[in-house]
Amino acid sequence: MRTGIETTQFVPQFDPRIMNGKLTYKIIIKSDHIRKDNTCALYLQLYLNGKRKRIPLKLYVPLNHFDKNKQRVNKKSPNFKDYNLIIEKHLADLNEIEINYRFNNQVLTIEKIIEELQNPNLRVDFISFALKMLEDQKGSLELSTYKQQKGVINKISRFKSPLYFYEINEQLLKDLRFWMKSKLKNAPATVESTLKSFKKYLHLANKRGINTEIKYDNIKVRKMTGDRLFLMPNELVLLVKYYESEFIKESHKNILGRYLFSCFTGLRISDIERLTEENFNDDQLTFTAAKTKKFQRIKLNQTAHKFYQLPQVFNENYTREYINRELKKIATHLGIKKRIYFHSSRHTFATIYLMQGGRVEVLQKLLGHSEIKETMIYVHIAESIKDEQIMSMDQIFN
Repeated sequence: MRTGIETTQFVPQFDPRIMNGKLTYKIIIKSDHIRKDNTCALYLQLYLNGKRKRIPLKLYVPLNHFDKNKQRVNKKSPNFKDYNLIIEKHLADLNEIEINYRFNNQVLTIEKIIEELQNPNLRVDFISFALKMLEDQKGSLELSTYKQQKGVINKISRFKSPLYFYEINEQLLKDLRFWMKSKLKNAPATVESTLKSFKKYLHLANKRGINTEIKYDNIKVRKMTGDRLFLMPNELVLLVKYYESEFIKESHKNILGRYLFSCFTGLRISDIERLTEENFNDDQLTFTAAKTKKFQRIKLNQTAHKFYQLPQVFNENYTREYINRELKKIATHLGIKKRIYFHSSRHTFATIYLMQGGRVEVLQKLLGHSEIKETMIYVHIAESIKDEQIMSMDQIFN
């Protein structure tokens, strides 16, 4: 075991551009602060690239119970064996971290060492690792993206938690696919989307030198162009009549209001979640799309005005999972034989808009697509733009 000396074991040749500095470390006792019980705290002291950091070991012994030369608790302490085992474990963990980073030609920093020492499960459990990576990215992610990724990780944890890295192989992925299809009744696109996120976090783990039987680049995620679920005009009429019914549950009315507003505007749920009174100006809706960061202006058709109230816009806050679950209940209650989910409202808007004679290039702008090929999923040709074309949505009730 190394103590207070520079690392000397053999390591592979490294690219000098990312070569780590020299890491030294030792166990010290904080002799300048004696606690009321006459003990002093023990620390793991690190030196790397000119930086020093002391990590508390949460061990406390009298000064004369610590051997500064051997950097261990001496036999004067009744707990010396247990304390020294804890010290050895910290040093072994540190040694493993250093070897992993150097072997994988990665830059080792004081901050990374502390993170790994404080979260030992990160190199063992996929779920713990994925959650930590997501939290680290939280500040740079849209709230909707953060929630979506958190939902995916939680779903995987329901499949298996803890999920040890050594268990990740081809068979586990097959089992995960089967579980999502048979137990959760996930659509193929949802299954592939979940696996895409799984692959993303496995990529981050592999980059950090965490070895798995199957690597991220061996995981094939099927590209789903799949069928876009949408409602036909008669099904949309059923939902509107239920919304206007005196027998509708309050929670159903609140959830259906959001869904129908999207059916008549094409807004994503991430944008609906952010709407405030300031976004509404008579028959105009202006907002910056959460996904694309594009500024959009939409002329609200007459029907869309039915489904929101100002100043609050929509009543109550619901999780997306709850919204999707209740939408399925509403569809079943009305005899609509489709497993609707919130995003189907956007597909419904695009499909019925074109059925009513709308132009594809206008639809592209309304949906906020950056390229026309995204919109061509719903149709094949188009020209010219007029705000009043969206008003044709009202005609399905005439």
